[in-house]
Amino acid sequence: MEKSVEKAQRTYIKLVLGILGGCILFVFLCWGAYRFYGIVESRHLARRAAAFLGGGDLRQAALSAQRALQLNPKSVAAIRVIAQVGEFSADRTALDWRRKAQELEPRSVDDALALAACALQFNDPATAEKTLHNVDETSHETAAFQVVAARLAEAKREPDEAEDHWTKAVKLAPENKSYKLQFGLALLRTDNVAKRDAAVAMLEQLRSDEKQRAAATRALIMDGAAHRADAQRLRALALELQNYPEAKFGDRILYLEILRQLHDPNFTEYLTNLEKDAVAKPADLGSLFSWMTANGMSLLAIDFAHTLPNDQLAKWPVPLAMAEAHAKLADWMGLEACVKNGSWGQFDFLRRAYFSLALREQDKPVAAGREWTSAQKEASGQAQYLSTLARAASDWGWRGETLELLWLLTKHPEKQFEALHELYQRYADAGDTPGLYRVLVRLAEVDADDLRSQNNLAQISLLLKVDVERAKRLAAELYRKEGSNPAYASTYAFALYTNGDINGALKVMNGLSESQLLDPSVAAYYGVVLAAAGDKTRAGEFLELAAQAKLLPEEKDLVAKAKKTLQ
Repeated sequence: MEKSVEKAQRTYIKLVLGILGGCILFVFLCWGAYRFYGIVESRHLARRAAAFLGGGDLRQAALSAQRALQLNPKSVAAIRVIAQVGEFSADRTALDWRRKAQELEPRSVDDALALAACALQFNDPATAEKTLHNVDETSHETAAFQVVAARLAEAKREPDEAEDHWTKAVKLAPENKSYKLQFGLALLRTDNVAKRDAAVAMLEQLRSDEKQRAAATRALIMDGAAHRADAQRLRALALELQNYPEAKFGDRILYLEILRQLHDPNFTEYLTNLEKDAVAKPADLGSLFSWMTANGMSLLAIDFAHTLPNDQLAKWPVPLAMAEAHAKLADWMGLEACVKNGSWGQFDFLRRAYFSLALREQDKPVAAGREWTSAQKEASGQAQYLSTLARAASDWGWRGETLELLWLLTKHPEKQFEALHELYQRYADAGDTPGLYRVLVRLAEVDADDLRSQNNLAQISLLLKVDVERAKRLAAELYRKEGSNPAYASTYAFALYTNGDINGALKVMNGLSESQLLDPSVAAYYGVVLAAAGDKTRAGEFLELAAQAKLLPEEKDLVAKAKKTLQ
């Protein structure tokens, strides 16, 4: 009897364990099936997202990619689509998605290059440079790498290096016409006549390609206008451009501009036709009004606007164009009436800015200040809005307000680099050495690998006698790295000079070539060192040459004191 009970118990235990094991197996099978379904469905959705993106449907592309990520958070294909949607929409979060894609695929060169290109789109050259630096060297000899490297060089304002990269890109991918177009544009920006001629020939050749002809023709027209090419040739090019099926309204305005410059009898008739066509689209109407204002036809633009219904004049960007027209005429009461009431939607900060302008010009400083403060506050959340407001303030000659806005822009990563360089140029033009120092300190923080900024920081620090010991160490370090660089050499020589080591400073400067020493900005420091060394004859020659340089006030004082020692 006991054996029978034990046997039944064992059977019962086996049955329970079997059922339990079956349940566990069933759960695992279901989980595995769900995981498998998730992966498969995620891939399907990612492909759909890519197809929507290819067709230009950004909304559906984003929705499909997001659904794919819900099923599989590590779907790199979906992440790439979301990043591309962000890039098309000028949404900075695209940069974060590009980083995530590279983290998931660290060996993917394509993802690294896409990250670098995205960083450049959002004005983050430091990230782009760091990313390119980490790309495997075997990938450097690819057209894709050279293209991104060229754009980085352009962002860093290094035209020679950019030209070199575009040259390599074209050689590596001769069939890619878009690379040839960019190479031609790069060559057009040089002062070398032979290179410019080659660029013109290249762009002329690209005019036979339907995908590149519009951009190539525009470039030829703009370059021809800048270099006073044959006007009739430009007219023919502009006429051909506006007749392309892919031509934009701006191309018709370009043709109108050439007719105006040529005093062509067809100008008035063409302008009238353009006015009729522009009414259909607010963007075109705004562009036409802005062109008229820029070319001394503000009154004509306002008169034409009076013939249009109010609902058409209220559509963006027409209100802005009307404000520009009144401001150009210095019609401050008219401007006030134009911007005092209503709303410009997301651009209402600009309405307030123009209202502030109208009030200030009518000697109403309190009300003007109140509107300007409101404009700045409304724009502060978006870097693009701050940038737009800064351009407006600059156009109006509001130096203090412009500088303040540019400093605010340095807090936005996507505009930081651009804003700092704009500030640097403004302070340099004004001879504001303390302002330059403030900018260079920030530049050194943003891009510690930029040797030129480091050198400028050392030089300015020595001139202002601020953080001198660090400046001397920095100057010595840069000289050790690139002793043949005349800017680095003159800064290091100046550091030795300030330390009382005149012979050391003279030795450093004498290590430069004669042509380098004849550069007026270098000659200033060489003359100062020569004067301190007692070589009055040569010092006088170089100090006179320094007059051709654009020197800061502190540098002018150095030169003036050196000249006194020669008397």
